[in-house]
Amino acid sequence: MKLYEMEGFLLGKCIPGDLKVNETNAEYLVRKFSEAEERCAELSARLSMINGIIEAAEQGNKLAQEATETLVQESNALAAENAGLKSALNDILQPDAAVLERNHRVRALDAMETPVTDDFLAEVRAQGVEMFADKYRAQLTALPTTPENIFDAAHVSLRYQIFDADEFAAQLRKGGAA
Repeated sequence: MKLYEMEGFLLGKCIPGDLKVNETNAEYLVRKFSEAEERCAELSARLSMINGIIEAAEQGNKLAQEATETLVQESNALAAENAGLKSALNDILQPDAAVLERNHRVRALDAMETPVTDDFLAEVRAQGVEMFADKYRAQLTALPTTPENIFDAAHVSLRYQIFDADEFAAQLRKGGAA
């Protein structure tokens, strides 16, 4: 209902098209305001849901930005490490370096440190060990478990192997195991 229609209705000059039979003006206005309040509550609920979605999207975006920054830092570290390796290899493989003994070259290559690559490989190894532990977890889950057989040899052995694999994966990540 438009403003001029409402004005005409209140002055008694016109009747709204959705006025029910035997409905008084007061009942009509109460019904219309109730419908408006219901619509307002519905829109408020939708707005709240949309705000929640926007907040979740912003948090996801923040996490993605942090992950991207981490990946960029790792990439830059790998690029710097790679440049250092190329430089060292170029120094070793120069034609004028032909006089260097083979042992000197091997020592030079062994002396090159690649901490970023080492960390990456440690993570890959740890993930491999965790996959192995997950295989045992699946086997343990597949075994029938009752109060009588929970401490039988198969259950205990699998639990020990899972624990041992998880510990070894943690050691690999710390660089303590090779």
